[in-house]
Amino acid sequence: MPSHSASHLANSPVSSQLEHQDIRRYSRQLLLDCIDHDGQLNLANAHAVVVGLGGLGSLTARYLAGAGVGNITLVDGDTVDISNLQRQVSYNEMHLGELKAKSLYNELRKVNSHLNIRFRSLFADSDNLPTLISSATCVLDCTDNIFVRRQVNVATFRASIPLFIAAASGLTWQALNLPQNSATCGCYECLVNSIAVREDCVSKGILGPVVGMAACHQATQALLFMARGFDADIKWGRYVNAHAGLATLQSFKLPPSSSCEVCQ
Repeated sequence: MPSHSASHLANSPVSSQLEHQDIRRYSRQLLLDCIDHDGQLNLANAHAVVVGLGGLGSLTARYLAGAGVGNITLVDGDTVDISNLQRQVSYNEMHLGELKAKSLYNELRKVNSHLNIRFRSLFADSDNLPTLISSATCVLDCTDNIFVRRQVNVATFRASIPLFIAAASGLTWQALNLPQNSATCGCYECLVNSIAVREDCVSKGILGPVVGMAACHQATQALLFMARGFDADIKWGRYVNAHAGLATLQSFKLPPSSSCEVCQ
């Protein structure tokens, strides 16, 4: 599939203060101590790269745009299929056959026309990832392919860019925040080498709201980081596994693996 790209640029310098319309737009989250005025400015100046625009990425990106992340890059080479509509709530029947990246780009522009939003209609790989993430504050891995996740992990680790991963299958969802610059925290390759990671909604099925739960968690973690940096009150290097039906949540610390070919 050919690569397509575009951007909608907010032609303004780095934000140093909130405009009156921004205070009105973000008034509810400005009341939060974890955001407030300074955090909102940080969000406006942040750059989030969302890789994979299915059920996870399309909803996560919608929350980022709604919260005022000033620069968002959307990456996916797929098109909208009727089987997507059960869980990929950012798309509808009018989008069938369209490139997901372009469709989502157009929808997010309706949310906030002042954001700098770019889309790249291509599949992320080891060749293009370094360029795609070069100016990122953080990367959100919303793909459904372990091979691609591994490549995203390598690219973000080499660039020391924090990585937020989420996944869902069956009635369970998983998440992992990786600082990608810590000697005490493992990386995604360490996780794959330590447990049997099976994040495949094609073979196991998926209930739409379960994907939404994963997306909400991922967006929350990334927003708190972009607002406060490493001072944000979030957990790094903990693998979260939740069961939506049983209302259970477990997590464990992911230490670096001494045999990891990525982070060791």
